[in-house]
Amino acid sequence: MGVSVTERIGGGCLCGDIRYAISGDAQLQLFCFCAACRRRSGTDGYAGYMVKDEVFSVLQGTASVYERSSEVGRTVQLHFCGRCGSNLWGATELGLTSVAAGSLDDPELFQPDRAVFLHEAPTWARVPEGMA
Repeated sequence: MGVSVTERIGGGCLCGDIRYAISGDAQLQLFCFCAACRRRSGTDGYAGYMVKDEVFSVLQGTASVYERSSEVGRTVQLHFCGRCGSNLWGATELGLTSVAAGSLDDPELFQPDRAVFLHEAPTWARVPEGMA
């Protein structure tokens, strides 16, 4: 599953201090409407472009990290820019890096095919047609 990558994908924060690269295919592309993702994004949910850890690399800068336990007890490290506050990626214990789709240089690469935690979505959530 996922979009095939023929060349490296880039992304980064609003101020430009942090840059990253992805050199492999997305494993999952989804919207998450859980409470933690709503708070993390500041809106109705989170757009996650998930890749294997080994194809994700930081090219420039050092992200600030907030570590938390998920609802199922897994450690999640949330990475963001300490200067501009951009939400960038989450590192999981599952071998996947969840890149914030809005931080991709080309946001059109994000092609979600599922939504999770819909039961936690607020009534005003923007759930794409066919995912409800």
